[in-house]
Amino acid sequence: MDLKQMQYFTACAQTGSFSEAAKILYSTQPSVSKVVKALEDSLGMQLFERLPRGIRLTPQGREVYRYACKIVNDMKKLENMAEYRMAKWLRISANPSSWFATRFVEFYNENYEKNYHFQIYTAGVRTVMERVRDYQDDIGFVYILESQREDFLYELSRAGLEFIDMEEAELLVYPGEKSVFFGEEKETFRLEDLKGMRFVQNGQDEFFDMGAAGEQAGFSWKDLDISVVTNSDYIMERMLKNTSVMNISGSYLSEKKKGTVPGIPLDMKGNKMIFGYICHRGEKLDPDIREFIRFLESRLRERNIKKSLI
Repeated sequence: MDLKQMQYFTACAQTGSFSEAAKILYSTQPSVSKVVKALEDSLGMQLFERLPRGIRLTPQGREVYRYACKIVNDMKKLENMAEYRMAKWLRISANPSSWFATRFVEFYNENYEKNYHFQIYTAGVRTVMERVRDYQDDIGFVYILESQREDFLYELSRAGLEFIDMEEAELLVYPGEKSVFFGEEKETFRLEDLKGMRFVQNGQDEFFDMGAAGEQAGFSWKDLDISVVTNSDYIMERMLKNTSVMNISGSYLSEKKKGTVPGIPLDMKGNKMIFGYICHRGEKLDPDIREFIRFLESRLRERNIKKSLI
């Protein structure tokens, strides 16, 4: 087997089609099919089920796919190192968060002389999981509801991943400037207060509808009128500044949601949001990635100290 076979195999697995993979690889469908068949013959196993429309990984194929992704992405890292004269590359994915963005800029400035090169990808929880699973990124930073933790960890275990907690925060409601709640001195929001309200939520909220949230908290995100879904902090801030929509998120996710009052705690069971990172179970993290983790941990400690002094 060779690198070309690994590249063709992973492209087919990701597209679910020999013809679609051929377009990405600038090849032809018969050529791609031939290369994959040669890989199957060399391994002595069937990697794909041939379906009437497309292809699907077999159980053995899914196992091979994990190793193939690592091989292909490690080769890309080597190519990058050669192209940028052995520069260090840190590949990170994360849920959209202005707090995280600010910390990343600080880290970059503090480590400028080390000549790090970064690949930063923002996406939803499930996409971050998949990118780390497939070795497209070295680490993924996400946040989840406390009530969804069990389901989330189960999803990770199936993918050979683990989740390391870094911070726990309250779930807060942010009223928009034109909301009837804007300017009110409310200590908490109850679930019934949210009825009839419209919301703007970040695009990483896939895990908000997992079963545990509804069963334990008597609450489902599907019950809310989420009228805008975005992964842009700019859209979020402008919606809160100029409309009556509201937002629900963790207290550490933004330095300050412009145009709205400070977040108000949501009074419900499991009212915690957990921030942490996803990595491969049993594999050591690169020392440079660990340096970035320590940096984030130090900033979280500083933030908590400041809060305790207020």
